[in-house]
Amino acid sequence: MDDRQPDRDAERFLRLAQSEERGRLTVYLGAAPGVGKTYRMLQEAARRRAEGVDVVVGVAETHGRGETAALLEPLETLPRRVVEYGGHRLEEFDIDAALERRPDLILVDELAHTNVPGSRHPKRWQDVAELLVAGIDVATTVNIQHIESLNDVVAGFTHVRVRETVPDNILDKAELIVVDLPPEALIERLQSGKVYLPETAGQAMANFFTPTKLAALRELALRFAARSVDRRLAAQLLTSGDDGSFLAGERLMVAVSPGKGGVQVVRYAKRVADQFHAPWTAVVVESGSARAVSGAQREQLADNLALASALGASLMTIAADDVGKALADQARALRASQIVIGKSRRSRWFERWHGSIAQEVIRRAEGAAVHVVPLAEADEKPQRPRDPYSQRDNLLAFVIVAATVGLLHLLRPWLPFGAIDLLLLIPVILSATLLRMRAGLWSVLWAALSYNFFFIPPLHTLTIDNPQNLVTFAVLALVAIVVGGLAGRVRRQAETSAGVARLNASLARFAGLMGSLSGSEETARVACREIGGLLDVEAVIVALEDDRLVVRGNDKYRTLDVIDQTAARWAIERGEATGRDTGTLNAADWQFHPLRTALGTMGALGVARPSQQRVIRPDDATLLASLVDQTALAHERLVLEAQARQVGTLRERDRLRGALLGSVAHDLRTPLTSVIAATEAIPAEGRFAEEVRIAREESRRLQRFLNDLLEASRIEEGAIEPRWESVDPTDVLPSVLRDLRQDRPGGRVVARIDSDCPLLRTDPLLLRHVLINVIDNALKYSPPPGEVTVELACRDGQAVFRVLDRGPGLPAQSDALFERFHRLEGSDRVGGSGLGLWIAKNFTEALGGTITAGNRSGGGAAFEVALPLDGTGAGKMDDA
Repeated sequence: MDDRQPDRDAERFLRLAQSEERGRLTVYLGAAPGVGKTYRMLQEAARRRAEGVDVVVGVAETHGRGETAALLEPLETLPRRVVEYGGHRLEEFDIDAALERRPDLILVDELAHTNVPGSRHPKRWQDVAELLVAGIDVATTVNIQHIESLNDVVAGFTHVRVRETVPDNILDKAELIVVDLPPEALIERLQSGKVYLPETAGQAMANFFTPTKLAALRELALRFAARSVDRRLAAQLLTSGDDGSFLAGERLMVAVSPGKGGVQVVRYAKRVADQFHAPWTAVVVESGSARAVSGAQREQLADNLALASALGASLMTIAADDVGKALADQARALRASQIVIGKSRRSRWFERWHGSIAQEVIRRAEGAAVHVVPLAEADEKPQRPRDPYSQRDNLLAFVIVAATVGLLHLLRPWLPFGAIDLLLLIPVILSATLLRMRAGLWSVLWAALSYNFFFIPPLHTLTIDNPQNLVTFAVLALVAIVVGGLAGRVRRQAETSAGVARLNASLARFAGLMGSLSGSEETARVACREIGGLLDVEAVIVALEDDRLVVRGNDKYRTLDVIDQTAARWAIERGEATGRDTGTLNAADWQFHPLRTALGTMGALGVARPSQQRVIRPDDATLLASLVDQTALAHERLVLEAQARQVGTLRERDRLRGALLGSVAHDLRTPLTSVIAATEAIPAEGRFAEEVRIAREESRRLQRFLNDLLEASRIEEGAIEPRWESVDPTDVLPSVLRDLRQDRPGGRVVARIDSDCPLLRTDPLLLRHVLINVIDNALKYSPPPGEVTVELACRDGQAVFRVLDRGPGLPAQSDALFERFHRLEGSDRVGGSGLGLWIAKNFTEALGGTITAGNRSGGGAAFEVALPLDGTGAGKMDDA
């Protein structure tokens, strides 16, 4: 029985108790808006309700879709809580009502939603976490772009930064249900108006909803769900106490032996791993016989491990006496679905006497496919090095037995005859425990012969004339052999455990040292010193700086010869081990291992041994891999710390720049107002009429530029707080046109206003800034006498302002259109600060709306600003 089984049972019971106390979370995960997450969640809720489960809807958003509303209607829905914010009444999920109602299952849509300030929790996922702690099952929805760990990845290829995110740990124990829809079907739904309004759908398809981006989001969602299922399976196996024979995904483990056939086995394992697209691990079992091999076989084992590492395998060394059992146990620990092992041709008698490791693995492997690779030639018999201490140990064993026999001979008159054979086991146990196994076996022979010669009649002969004494002699010899073997086995296990403990202590010490350093030079020096001491090698750290190879960490080796430099560059640029004892640039004196991290390759660790021996001994290969990983992580930490310091410096610089710009703008505003007033007072007639016109236009443009600087400083300081009022949207456009001097004869702006628009709940000042910036941008890019059309329409609870021009339009790559200080190609001919659209975007989002841009058919650009009539937040990328 496993000694650790009681601890495992206690841990399993604790996990089970914790899981029973919490509610279960079901998350409907989508790749993009419109795939039907809310619809699927409501369908499942209706089915559960029909089964007798108490189902309540906490919050569900239909987004005006009739099919979704029809599913929602029969379900019990909790009233929403009304929150006063900014002079406006907003509705939010009522968590107190949900806790008081305490249903079996509650539906809480849009997990990434941000609650109104003043709510109990700032985020809806925190509401869900409280419900789970209370023991209530929750079903919710989320899109893949809202997952915190994937936020940067999604922003990298969609060029859309989602601000509302959900931490990964809230999903760790959730059941993920992927609501999948092919990109073509989703675009078809978008075009038919089932996701967004037709006017908005066109902009969405031009920006976010492209086939390439949707395909990438879909793959990301499926991969995330697969990893989540894998984690949940592992947790369930720990909770259930199962051995782990259930598999999710393919994993491969290959057993590496010191024979020449190990190369064939490793290559076969690589082919199988590529076939299944599976990660694979190369395992070496250090048994007593394996540790005793030397010479060519140790070199061959190192070659096999180096080949496995070069082909992409993770290396692992385990210490055990029973190789077959150790491999099967390790396969279960790795949850390997495929096991690859080689089998040499042996005689039937050899396998009956020594056993077959491959057969043992097949017998013990549960739920895993075992690939047995037949080897053409049997591995050579292990070559054991000549032990210089063997003769000494044999002599010590003889001395211990002789001393014990002499002592017993002196005490014989006072000892019962039956105790002598038991006392002769003492030198056997001592020899097997303190000395080597062979010395223990010699002590068994000498103890048995001494018992016969000195204590069994007739004395001083090896003859046994009494059958009872013969049985006693045979039993003594058998017991001595068994006890000596057990003692020797315990000794070997103790040596193995001590070796593992020393290895772990060395790694822990190395990791501690790496974590306490703060400079690249110091880190390289300490890493090289420690690695050199642990592996008995020379070590250096090499890195590329401005395409120049820099050598650090070892003052004795500040430069490398040409072939070593080439090998180092190869390792850094290709990310694979090169140099001596590898398959690449083997003529080099150094062996280089790339320092790979999530940020890229930080450099390479070079190791060398002055003698012509192999640089890395086989039993040090896994230790070296761990040291390389620790060194890479230390250098990655230094880079991240430097980036963090740089970000802090940039933030401080931006803060000072914003303060300076704001101060300059404030100081210039008063004299500029006087200049504008003076130019307006000068009659625009006579021979200086053109100069007066230019002075008026340029002073007004300068005023708008200063206003942009002031608003930019407000945005950076987070000082945008909308002052909500009920505004007639039909009055907004005329006032904007007056500010732009486009309400008089000669104006180039044509307004088309829907007179049936209801009142709009918004901040009139922010809205005016948005429209002024967007219309002014269109005027700048529409050469006279081209007109700019501004449309206002109210539909589906939104006020939609559209600004259409006939300018050159937007470039194909216009993802940075709303970025700060971004100016399109050729914008130097039209002037501008590059802040207008950035300000418009931030103000629009502060009002709970969205702003999009695209090209018109027939030429020109189209900008659309959509605001909710009731002032509630919009523009989030969550949906059904």
